[in-house]
Amino acid sequence: MEEPGENWPSDLEKCDDIILEDDERKLKERFLALSAAIGLKKTKLDKASILDKAKHYVKQLEERMKDLEQEVKSNTCNNNCETSTRILPDVEVEVLQKEILLTIHCEKQKNVMLKILTHLENVHLSVVSSSVLQFGKSTLDITIVAQMRDGYNITIEELVKTLIIVIMTSCSI
Repeated sequence: MEEPGENWPSDLEKCDDIILEDDERKLKERFLALSAAIGLKKTKLDKASILDKAKHYVKQLEERMKDLEQEVKSNTCNNNCETSTRILPDVEVEVLQKEILLTIHCEKQKNVMLKILTHLENVHLSVVSSSVLQFGKSTLDITIVAQMRDGYNITIEELVKTLIIVIMTSCSI
């Protein structure tokens, strides 16, 4: 009977071979996944081609990312408001007989209070009192009490919608 090591591999050598085959299989699977991710055809599966194409693909992605970042920086409107990140104002209205209580939370914008008060006058509301508080660096908390005058004829929903439009368009003027 032959001793291990003469013609038969030892158990340790068998384990090493199994681990090596497993590592090679995992590496091959990773290269296949990489080639699929970068859109290589199956005819070009040598590792050097896959790595070269992956390097070029990453460079293209980096250039695209820089272009998109530049585009985001340049997409701002007047008064330093970014249109892509603007939040809709929150407008709440409470009515008690002929008085209206308006609570508005919106982004800080140049002349926004003037535009709101002008709009209220245009829809036949007389402002009795108003207050503006800055919340943080860029948010306003506006409270207005107004009296309905003769000629006031819009619904609360219409008032809310038109106020939101006035506030949203005040940035671009």
